[in-house]
Amino acid sequence: MNPKRLRTILQSVKSERRGGAPHEVWVKKNRDILMMQVRNTMDLSAARTYGNSMRHLFGILFPVETLALAGRAIAVFVLALGTIVGGGLASAQMYRTAEPGHVMYTLKVAVERTQLALAPSVEYRARLLAEFADRRVDEVAKLAETPDRESGHIAAVLASFNNDVTGLQGALEELRKSDPVNVVETAKLMERKMAVYQNVLSKAGASLPSSYADSFAQARDLVDGLTIKAMAVIVEKHLEGSALASKSVLVSKFEDRLSQAEAKVDSASDNSVDAKVAVRAKQAKDAIAEVKRLVKDEQYQAALSKMVDVVELTKEVESKSKVDVTVPAPETVQPASSDAQKVEAPAISPVKSVDAVGSPNR
Repeated sequence: MNPKRLRTILQSVKSERRGGAPHEVWVKKNRDILMMQVRNTMDLSAARTYGNSMRHLFGILFPVETLALAGRAIAVFVLALGTIVGGGLASAQMYRTAEPGHVMYTLKVAVERTQLALAPSVEYRARLLAEFADRRVDEVAKLAETPDRESGHIAAVLASFNNDVTGLQGALEELRKSDPVNVVETAKLMERKMAVYQNVLSKAGASLPSSYADSFAQARDLVDGLTIKAMAVIVEKHLEGSALASKSVLVSKFEDRLSQAEAKVDSASDNSVDAKVAVRAKQAKDAIAEVKRLVKDEQYQAALSKMVDVVELTKEVESKSKVDVTVPAPETVQPASSDAQKVEAPAISPVKSVDAVGSPNR
């Protein structure tokens, strides 16, 4: 092909209608037809009101769709910022080791509350609440070992822990309705965590003055309540035939709880000389035996109801158990005088009211 022919072809291509645009004649003809159809479908008698005009103008200046998209974008940005800030602070040594009473602890708690507020789902919120409850329990255990001037923060930390446990109860109930299949795994996780929380709270409360008894009792009651709720979910899903709540899983949960209750009752009754404790311990052991029988007969709902009695009786035995410790009087002392007169030292009054783990109540 010679250059002249090529230039001719290129010139013709340039002069062609771009993008396959239609001819002007066709456009004009069909435009008239289209406008006629539009006029036929419009209500020409309807007058344009001032309100309609303002709504139309407002829609042009502030489109609802655009504002909704912008709001979602801002929410995503805030969520990302909170996640980044929370994760970044969590990785900092100062933030990780912040303890109650320190300046960074206030920031730590504020970030946690922000993360909860921005949680995108109930499952994610439940994981956050469990993580925060773990932190509060660790803080309580550490504060219980510090001097009295530091232990004053325990009540505030326990109050925050109670809020987290209450939030976990609500999250479990929401998941039971919204995600009935996967709620079993959440219930099993909560049941395991509550067993750990109960042991830590029991040890920490035993080493503190009696002025903290009410705060620890409230926290332990909430933990026991969530334990029963988690067990109820597992029982419910087992009866519905869920593979995640098999018989072996259910039986092991009951056995673990009963073995822990037996150990607590035995320890409390062995370290107590109070007849009332012995009576309560006998009732607790009878209740434990009854739960074992019901589980063996696969009467899981009845076993769960009786488990409530086991929990209450176990706590009562623990709270009432005391140890009477008598300090022996020193031996008589022979003075070095020539009279060799015997002088008997006065007896020291016995120390009473010591709890089951051997720590005196102050």
